[in-house]
This record gives sequence, structure tokens and C-alpha cells, in this order.
Amino acid sequence: MLNALKVRSFNRFNVSRLRLIRQFHATSISRLDDPYKTLGVGKDSSASEIKKAYYKLAKKLHPDVNHEEGADEKFHKIQEAYDILSDTTKKQQYDQFGAAAFSQGGGGGPGAGHPYGGGNPFAGFGGFGGFGGFGQGGGQGGFDINFEDLFGGFTGHQGGRRGGMQHFQGEDIEILKTIPFKDAVFGTEAKVGYSAVVECDACHGLGLKKNRKKSTCRVCNGTGTQTHVLQGGFHMASTCKACNGTGVQINPGDECSSCHGEGVKTQIKQTEVRLPAGIKDGARLRVAGAGDAPHMAKSSSYKLSNGDLIIRIRVQPDPVFKREGRDLICHLDIPMTTAALGGTVEVPTIDGQKIKLRVSAGSQPGKTIEIPNQGVPLNDRPGSPRGSMKVVLGVKTLRPQNATQVALLEAVADAFGDNTAKRMDPDWKPLEGYIRRAKKAKAMPVKNQIT
Repeated sequence: MLNALKVRSFNRFNVSRLRLIRQFHATSISRLDDPYKTLGVGKDSSASEIKKAYYKLAKKLHPDVNHEEGADEKFHKIQEAYDILSDTTKKQQYDQFGAAAFSQGGGGGPGAGHPYGGGNPFAGFGGFGGFGGFGQGGGQGGFDINFEDLFGGFTGHQGGRRGGMQHFQGEDIEILKTIPFKDAVFGTEAKVGYSAVVECDACHGLGLKKNRKKSTCRVCNGTGTQTHVLQGGFHMASTCKACNGTGVQINPGDECSSCHGEGVKTQIKQTEVRLPAGIKDGARLRVAGAGDAPHMAKSSSYKLSNGDLIIRIRVQPDPVFKREGRDLICHLDIPMTTAALGGTVEVPTIDGQKIKLRVSAGSQPGKTIEIPNQGVPLNDRPGSPRGSMKVVLGVKTLRPQNATQVALLEAVADAFGDNTAKRMDPDWKPLEGYIRRAKKAKAMPVKNQIT
């Protein structure tokens, strides 16, 4: 069974992505940090640079994304810093008086006495997972924030109550599938197995015992959200803890005994997918709807849909062939004499056959001979055009095994004017004849001739 490699933004069994966003408590003015250092900007930074710095930190430090200890406090500090630096009046007050500008006896003007008072840090960033959800107002110098809309893009929670029925989608699953090189070239049908969250078959995903019904959440009265007023005039709309934003609850004792009211369970799934011809190492195939079911029970008050299955392909290396785009590369060693005189050799193909290849006289090591239509198919269709197979020649150097072979090679060296090759006769001269040297070679032991 394949080991499924799960890729998760959060633990798929953790429905904290639908939970109440934490409340933040204002830092006392006496401990107000330098807002420039907090956001990592200089005093001469533009409003756009300040906004981008805050946006980057808010994305990184929000407690529903960053679970490290102290994330709540850090997130509050960057909010506090941005509220000062995004307001021209407050920024001037801080530049002139420092933190004292916001003490009870500090300078006047909007927001005096407290660093909060307005500003929309995410104006212009509405395209990022709901970051456009900030709105001015609040009636107390603050602004309203729906953090569930703001950070929905991090959690996989899609949709919302505003504008229609809520929609919850399960997590994607990513697995690794290793295939042979030849299957990657020609394509194949591949079976994959993996562990997934699926609908409980006992209760058909409802999480209820037979003939039982869910009731309206008593905490949020079916709205799925709760509103909180924080210090500084912030109004925060967060997901109801009791029902996880669904607006309904299962009454105690009515839970399905198989899934314990969750509506889902974990099981091993198998599916078959077509891997196309020419698929590359590292390619990712997406099978829509084959991922995890949302970790929650069904209800008529919201929609559920599964995540996707993502199959990442690993192609095993081949001992003979390598791939360059649609071409296959094959290295073939030929004898030195064939390279010199030319000839015909057999070359293996990815199809499992062998073809004859003509080698021209004087072929040098590294010479490439291209064979058309023996590479990777363009697609799965029969008769699809294919790339080429490129045969890179290597030359095997001859190693003489007896005196006759030594003499013959010396004769070749003589014939081609190679005066640098070693000779077995220490008194050899370029003009001496081959026959005389060959006779002398027969009288010498081989071990004395070849070193």
C-alpha cells in the first residue's frame, strides 16, 4: 500500500479553523512599543510601504495561523503600531511626543488618549482570501472586522452566510506515486491507495441516530456567528464555538454510534487514474473530489464538498535511457576499429526492440546520431508523433592481449604516423619494417611486451 503523504494547512481533524477567533487585550500605554520597530519600517517610509509591512506581518502572526506562544500579543502589537502609523495625525503626534502623545494627558485630536481610532489596513488587498473584509465604522472610532472572512483563505473554509448558504470544503490529499521510466514515456493506468476522511455510511454523513434531528444552536440562535466588542472600539464577528459556524447542533444522546456524531470516518480508498504519455518526474495530477470530506456532519443549512486528490509523480531512472523533453538519450560504446573504419551496430529502443545503426568512418567519441520518431509520444493517441532518440557514441579503446595484437597496433601507429605510441622494441625507428618487428615480437614473452 502506498504511503500517503498528507499535505495539510492545519490538522484535518481539527475544526479550529471554524472556531472563535481569539480576543486581544489592549497594551497599556506605558508599555507602547515603538511602532516603527514593530512593523520594521523607517520614519521616512511611505503609507504604502507601511501598509505592506503590516499586511505581511498580519498574515504571518494571526493566532489562527501562528500557534506559537505569544502570537496573540505580537498580533495585537502590530495592530496597535499600524493604527498609529496609518493615521497622519497620530503619526505626527507620535513623531513629536512619542508614547506620551497617547496618555490621558497627551495631545488632542482624533484618537488622542488611545492609539486606536481608524484606518483600514487591507484596503487594496481585497483579493487575498477575504482581506477586503475590513470596513470603517463601529461608532466608537474603531472599525468592524469579520475575522472569519478575513482569514478564510488560510483554512480552506469557503463561502459564508452573507450572500447565500455556507459552503465547507474538505482538505486536499497529496500522495506520491512512483512509476517505471517506460510507463512515463508511453503512459499507463495506475492504481493508487490512500487514507481519506469519508462520509459515515452508517448515518449517511448526518452524524445522527436513525429518526433523530438536529436542533438550532442555542448559543448563536442559528446564525453561526457571534459578535464581540473589544477594547478600542473593535467589533469582531467570529465563528460560534458551540456549532462551529453551522447554526445547528446534535442533541446529546442523538449521535451516531459509528462516527460519534462527526458524520465522517477515516478509511483506505483506492482509485485508478490515467497517467498520460510523456508525463514528467515531479508532475502533479489533480483528481477533483477525491480528497477528504469536511470533518463535519451533513445539514440542510450548509453545503459540503470533498477536497481533491493530488498525485505527485516520481519517475524511476532507466539504466539505458535519459530524457530531454520529447527526446530520449542513449549512450552506446563501439569498438575503436568500428569508430575508425565505420560499420553497423545494434541499438536498443524504448519499445524493447533493436534497430541497426550505421556508423560512419572516423566517428569520434561524443558524436550524436539522431533516430527520428523513436522518442517520447506527443500524446496518448495511436500514431502520435514522437520525439527522436539520440545515440551518443563512446569509443572502447583496444587493449592488446598478445604479441601479434601488439605488433598490429604498432603497425597502425606506424601507418598513421603516430610516433608517440609506445613500442616493444627499444631500438625501434620509424622507418623499420613491420615484418622484422613482428618476427622479433614472437620470440618475446607477452609479459615483457605489454606493461
